[in-house]
Order: sequence, then C-alpha cells, then structure tokens
Amino acid sequence: MSKDIPVVLIVGKQNAGKTTLLELIIPLLKKEGYRVGTIKYNIPSFDIDYEGKDTYKYYQAGADIVSISSQEKMATIKRIGRKQVSIEDIIADSCQNIDIVLVEGYKKWQYPYIEIHTDRESVKSRQKNKEHLDILRTTKPDKQKPIFHERDVRHAIEFITSKIP
Repeated sequence: MSKDIPVVLIVGKQNAGKTTLLELIIPLLKKEGYRVGTIKYNIPSFDIDYEGKDTYKYYQAGADIVSISSQEKMATIKRIGRKQVSIEDIIADSCQNIDIVLVEGYKKWQYPYIEIHTDRESVKSRQKNKEHLDILRTTKPDKQKPIFHERDVRHAIEFITSKIP
C-alpha cells in the first residue's frame, strides 16, 4: 500500500442503525470531496453471484478470480479458501485511491470507532476518548428505520475527517 489509509469502524448492536448512519455519512463525505471505501466485515457468508450466470459458472469451474464489469462499476469474486481475511488485506487488495475506509462492525479491531447506542444512559456512562465517538439513535414510533439527530451526524463527520491526514 502506498499510503496508510485511515479506517473508522461503525459499531453497535444488531439493528442499532449502523447501515442507516453510513447511508447518511457517505454522501456528506463525498460532498466534501473525499473518496470513501466501505467494508461490511465479518459476516458468516454472502453471495453476489447466482446460478445460471456466466460468472457463477466460471467460479464453479474453479476460477480463482472472477470479474465482471460495465461502464459504471466492476465486481471481483476472489477465492480465498478458508482463511479469514483481515481488514488490512481487503484494503490492500481493493481500496486503492481511497481517502477513508468505513467498516461496518467488528469492534475488536484496533481502529477508531463510532459506537451507536440505543439508550441515553449507556452514552452518558461512557468515558470520553479521542479514539471513539458515542452517538445516540432514536426511532419514531410509527417507523422502523433508526433516526439520528443532525448534530450527531455532524459530530460523526468531524470525527471521521479528523482521522484523514
């Protein structure tokens, strides 16, 4: 890697609003001119390809790397065996020319992180630290989607941009 790319984790319990927060943050960072990479980390399994498609057939035939591209985007499926891939491996392999990588989940990695809390008391009881930011999410009674106060989104942006050299 030609430069150390800063990483910020977005952590919280299941359904705390990690994805919702990322959906709010990414466009704001892009508006400020940053190139943003994201990693959804440490899920048990996933599929981005499906039976019947050519790329599926290539992978099933044993190809170690299968790529598909269009004028707008590209995806690569890479056979890794059974080893667990680290965040550093993913960044080195896939996040070139990026200013910041935002990782959803996996708090035990030693990176700065934003933790989403669902109750005010847990936020108040936390000790302040420059390597993490605590924010509170709420949910309107008639809606399922978590809601973040504009102030908290702004603090999240400030926290993230403070990590970018």
